[in-house]
Amino acid sequence: MLQIVLFAIIVLLLIISLTLFFRLQKLQSKPNTSQRSTLDEEEIFQTLPLPIIYKKNGHWQTNKAFSYAFGAMSKDNSELLSMLPKCGEHTCELQFDNGIIKPTLIYTAPLLGASGDFVAIVVDISHLQKSKALLLQQKERLELALEGCNEALWDWDMKSESVFYSQKWKQLMGYETTETPSALSSWLNLVHSKDMALVNERLKAHLDGKSDYFEVDHRIRQSDPLQWVKVRGKAIRGKNEQPFRMVGTIRNVTVDKAEEMKERFEHERFIAFVEHIPALSFIKSTHGNYLYINQAYQQFLGFKTWKNKTAKDLFDAHTAEKIAEMDRLSLYEGLTQHEITLPTSEGLKSYFSLHQFIIEEEGEKLLCGICINKPFRE
Repeated sequence: MLQIVLFAIIVLLLIISLTLFFRLQKLQSKPNTSQRSTLDEEEIFQTLPLPIIYKKNGHWQTNKAFSYAFGAMSKDNSELLSMLPKCGEHTCELQFDNGIIKPTLIYTAPLLGASGDFVAIVVDISHLQKSKALLLQQKERLELALEGCNEALWDWDMKSESVFYSQKWKQLMGYETTETPSALSSWLNLVHSKDMALVNERLKAHLDGKSDYFEVDHRIRQSDPLQWVKVRGKAIRGKNEQPFRMVGTIRNVTVDKAEEMKERFEHERFIAFVEHIPALSFIKSTHGNYLYINQAYQQFLGFKTWKNKTAKDLFDAHTAEKIAEMDRLSLYEGLTQHEITLPTSEGLKSYFSLHQFIIEEEGEKLLCGICINKPFRE
């Protein structure tokens, strides 16, 4: 952004300088032009902030900015400028009056109606190049920092509809180092078809201002073995909160996804195991609220609504009282094995051996139990 602003200022000053200079030449070529008008243009020419030099009839003329910038080096620089092509844009290094050699941008043009004579406007671009070098250095540091975190950078300019993708990004997405992807489709075309709807939904929601950040995981199409990436980004908004730019990162999360899927599979396998145990299994809070009941227990209760309910809601008062006493003994006196009679949904009685134990979850104690059916004894 700083580079664009500096360049715009330079172009503006250049246009003003050229306009006034050629205006001066035009007025001097008119025989009826008053001396005062010519003097006014000459005064303006001398006050222009950019160093300007022109050669007419073998004589060099410079403005004050030129003399101030180059001082004792004015003559040497004039000779150097005379060797440049008489029309166009050129870059060269010039020595300024303080002895410092700086890069400059020089615009030359032939004088109107003159053969071999020309004008040169000198622009000091050392600050511009320093700013550019600083931006490049900061960009390199950012990319190195992201690469150290296994992250890659992307930058979407919505006005020009172009996207910058870092080398690390291209590597993650399967592009060759010689390829230069620069459109949003360069990314979206690689999103797996099963994840495309989710990516579009999350991206649209963020651009519409419905989320603070854009974040989505997706598979890479035609990657072998299948690769997963996590894409993050944040839109930069202008007037009326309309997005005009979006910057973000991407990282390979294939290993994380494999671990996540493994843990999910192991969890689902354990749940399936507990669900199919031919015994009544449950988990409840220390207050007696049921948090989990397996299929066998639900079937025993006649598939009543059980979640967060207590024994008082599921059984008669006498049974609920016995259950509460056994819970107290397990929680506070360490007794883990009990015998209990529970009524079925048909009103029959079933005799069980109850084994209870305590687990902790996020600092909270939970009471777990398994009821194993035994032949009823009077």
